[in-house]
Amino acid sequence: MRVLLMGRLRKLMSDNRPKPIVIAANQNSVVGQLRLKAKRLNQLNKIFQSTLPESLTSHITLANIKDDLLVAFAESPIWATNMRYEIPGVLNKLKQLDNFPKINEIKLIQSRTTDARVTSINTEKLEMISESTSNLLTKHASTLKNKKLQNALHRLAKNSKQI
Repeated sequence: MRVLLMGRLRKLMSDNRPKPIVIAANQNSVVGQLRLKAKRLNQLNKIFQSTLPESLTSHITLANIKDDLLVAFAESPIWATNMRYEIPGVLNKLKQLDNFPKINEIKLIQSRTTDARVTSINTEKLEMISESTSNLLTKHASTLKNKKLQNALHRLAKNSKQI
């Protein structure tokens, strides 16, 4: 099917002229087929997410289903490992669902997101260092030529408290 869709897309775009939006809205067009597949995968992802433990739902996403193989994106290797422990239970839940394709295997791949997520830092839980450690860090930073490392040590040294 993928080869067929790509062939249609090449044919559609071969004259390099703009196409009316009506063509994209047509369910028989390449764009229409891609839109339908994306909509179906989104529906299946919601069902798949409902079978996951709550701790994994924001870190594991359905990527594709082909034959009896479900491919899922894991946000990081840590979440992939956590998911691997849950695969037998998730497979059992999925097999019991009538509205989900029959799956015999789940494959995990690490998501290749390019945007870095910034997490908030809870300042109440920051570990403080002693004043003597702070002094040692500051003293050592002044001997370094690497400015980035020097700045990092100075930032660490600011997290001191008097004991």
